Amino acid sequence: MKSILLFAFFGFTLNAFAQSSSQARVDTGTIAGARYRIDFPANWGQTGSPKRLLMYAHGYETIGNKRGNLSGGWMAPFLKKGFAVAQSAYRRQGWAVLEGVDDTEALRQHFVKKYGQPDSTFVTGHSMGGMITLATIEKFPQHYQGALPFCPISGHLYQSLQKHLFAVLVTFDGLFPNTLALEKLANGTATPTDGDVIKHKLEADSLTGQQFARRFSIKYKDLPGVLWFFQEIYRDISQQAGGNPFDNTNLLYSGFPDDALVNRQAPRLAAQPKSRTFLGPYTTFSGKISAPVLLVHTTYDELIPPEEATAYDAIARQAGNDKLFVMKFTDGQGHCKFTPGQTEAVFDQLRNWAKAGQRPVAGEVK
Repeated sequence: MKSILLFAFFGFTLNAFAQSSSQARVDTGTIAGARYRIDFPANWGQTGSPKRLLMYAHGYETIGNKRGNLSGGWMAPFLKKGFAVAQSAYRRQGWAVLEGVDDTEALRQHFVKKYGQPDSTFVTGHSMGGMITLATIEKFPQHYQGALPFCPISGHLYQSLQKHLFAVLVTFDGLFPNTLALEKLANGTATPTDGDVIKHKLEADSLTGQQFARRFSIKYKDLPGVLWFFQEIYRDISQQAGGNPFDNTNLLYSGFPDDALVNRQAPRLAAQPKSRTFLGPYTTFSGKISAPVLLVHTTYDELIPPEEATAYDAIARQAGNDKLFVMKFTDGQGHCKFTPGQTEAVFDQLRNWAKAGQRPVAGEVK
């Protein structure tokens, strides 16, 4: 179960697309403890050829898992367009939005120093990498012509995680007692309950499991994997923060067949005061953008609900930058489930927007 889930949640960004025949050479190395990889298409930088750069931010990598190999296979749609693709593995595994922003910028600076200033530079990423993409375009707008975040949390990070990830865990723990060890996960004395154990619990009361899945718009078959992965993230964030950063002591949960039962039985966990500030400077996006941002999400995402991904629209509007933000969707059935053709299509739209000022029409990516 675990190896399958690791591929599903992180491996997508490494191996999902076939190896590109456009790839000509690769530059690898380490910057301040963070491994990097730069893939170049054929003829990049030669006389008369454009020098285009795409900075890529990968998603969450489970702590203790073998470090990703930064495979070049998924880059085909970008290499095909003549872009060099640069990506950092970050200094740390796990929750690494802060490190991801800083290490991506360090790699961009390294690229410019070694290969010269590109003619154009864009930034993209999936999942947590999509958050890093948004934070990067807000913090370093002068370096980019546009941003293409895929399937990120784009609103208030603390509120989003508490509203969905934490709520999923505590309400499940209330309905299926003695399955998860949330308090021990937070203090580092337990490991996540394996997905197979969760699956057996659900099979013993499938009606309650199906009702629970509908409440959170998660497919029933996806629940074991989602709950295992959410435990991993909760444990990681809590241990980095020095304790549980979330608090549901004053919250009520609704939308279940028996809300009173859920609220009686869900564990009430208080946040450690020092832990609530852990999520740091990128807890809230500002909407202060000066280059086009095209965000793409799927209609079904078992990890990040559509409303969490599309929250940036209100943020950009409040900042007066709604004309620089467009959201598009696909009918993908899973977290970051985009095809190479869809990726290429939205990248073309972003580039055309940046170059010619033709703002894409919001809606479905065919």
